[in-house]
Amino acid sequence: MVYWTTDDGVTNAELVIALRKPATFNIVSLREYLPLGQRIGAFAIDQWKEGRWIEFASGTSIGECRLVRGAALTTEKSGCVVAVRRSPAISEVGLYAETVK
Repeated sequence: MVYWTTDDGVTNAELVIALRKPATFNIVSLREYLPLGQRIGAFAIDQWKEGRWIEFASGTSIGECRLVRGAALTTEKSGCVVAVRRSPAISEVGLYAETVK
């Protein structure tokens, strides 16, 4: 299940991905829908752990495609909090597990 929540309807939004069962990943892929312009100025990606949100990674713009790599984590929910100039237009979100040698 994927859903959006907003603090004020325009400049702060949260995207939550609730998985059917816990999953392990270490890469998050984010894409904005650029025909509407680049709207996201900053983001933070969180994992749900022990009943609370813990930050996995953060950054500035997303643009055409942003890959965020980190240590492998297992979670049942992941969230992306974004600070936007206008309503966010995210076209794709992906969670991937990269094999580390």
